[in-house]
This record gives sequence, C-alpha cells and structure tokens, in this order.
Amino acid sequence: MRKGTKIPKKDVVLFVVKELIQKHKKIDSQEEFTDLVNANLKRVDPKLTISGRRLRILSLDIPNLKLTIETKKGKLRKKCPSCSKTLRKVYTKNLKGRKILYKLACPRCGYFGKNGKFAPRRYVFLRK
Repeated sequence: MRKGTKIPKKDVVLFVVKELIQKHKKIDSQEEFTDLVNANLKRVDPKLTISGRRLRILSLDIPNLKLTIETKKGKLRKKCPSCSKTLRKVYTKNLKGRKILYKLACPRCGYFGKNGKFAPRRYVFLRK
C-alpha cells in the first residue's frame, strides 16, 4: 500500500459499484473496472484506493452484477484463482469407461476451467 492512501470500507465500495453498474452495462476488464471505481472513490476522499482483487471479491456479493471469467492454458488448481474457494471437480467417462476430469468449477464466483485452460485471462463484469 502506498504512503498516504486509505482503504475504503466495504459499504462505500458497494455503493460506488452499484452506481457504476447502473451507468455501464458491460465492463470488459478488471483493470478498467478498478480504474472507474478508483476515480469515483477519489470524489469521496482523494486518499481512497482499492485493489483489483479486493474489488472483484467484493463485487461478487452484488445481486445484479454477473462476473464472467475467460480462461487460458495454465496449471490445474485446487483453489479458485478468482475468489480462493475450493474448486469442485466435474468428471465424465470416456468411451472406454474410464473416469476423466472434465472441468473445474467454483460454486461462488462462476469460474470454470476445462480442456487444460485453467488460468484466468480476463474478467468481464455484466449488468444482469
């Protein structure tokens, strides 16, 4: 954390995010979303700032906001790369009857990875 910055409270962040979601139907990246929220937080107090990770996790609690996660090739994980919850493994059977891993899914944030694509590439925030 930089010197002279303050971390905003959860209620303040959720209020700002709800206002932004009313204005923007779709925000194409976590970086863009963080920049928009930080710009609005600066209006409240110039010292307030929030990280992209904290913003993403707090925004999961907003009912009219949907988070979609695009993935890229990466290693198999036990914890969700988005929200750190334990991932659920979904299996299927191949033609020989062997059980194989089909995909990993997170029950909290909607993350899923399959076909070797387990690393998050981009977060897209949508208004429901």
